[in-house]
Amino acid sequence: MSPTWLILCIGAIHLSQANVIFHFSLDFNVKQPENSTEPIDKTILVDRNQVFIQDSKVNSSWLEQDRYTEEAFSLLIDTKRVVQELNAELSPLVGRSNELAARLKQTMRYVNDVDACLENGHFGQQVEQLRKYLTLVDTLKLPNNTGGVRTLEFVLLKLALDKYQLPAKHQQVAEYLQRADAAWTTYKNTQIVLAES
Repeated sequence: MSPTWLILCIGAIHLSQANVIFHFSLDFNVKQPENSTEPIDKTILVDRNQVFIQDSKVNSSWLEQDRYTEEAFSLLIDTKRVVQELNAELSPLVGRSNELAARLKQTMRYVNDVDACLENGHFGQQVEQLRKYLTLVDTLKLPNNTGGVRTLEFVLLKLALDKYQLPAKHQQVAEYLQRADAAWTTYKNTQIVLAES
């Protein structure tokens, strides 16, 4: 049986009188694949008499929140643009169809909500608006109860959705939200409280 090696490097950064961040790296060389040289990389945080351990890589990836925030902001602008293009296409037809008028009202509400969010909203509100975009597109893709898929309104709406690529943007937003949710969940799961005093 080969010996187990322990390598421990500790560095401390003094943040304030009561808060110190310890960063340490452990490499036990236990049952690692032959090609792997990656150590166990953890960060210990001491904050207000609580000690937390978190995975350093996960922490650094989630703390790239600026990247997630910029992407959310950019996606919101894109979703607003495609919905506005859809609105411009449908507006001349609204007087002839109550169904299209109701759909246009939903899309106008989305654009107004996005405007407010872009002006005053924070990251969480931007993500919520992106979730509303997914719901909006899912709703627009459904036929109404009375006419079904063969009505002229539904065919026109489906053509306009495809023309302005709302379903493609739906896919892009869904993928972004899945990545952001996974990063946030992994980050939260690594925040383990070790001790309180």
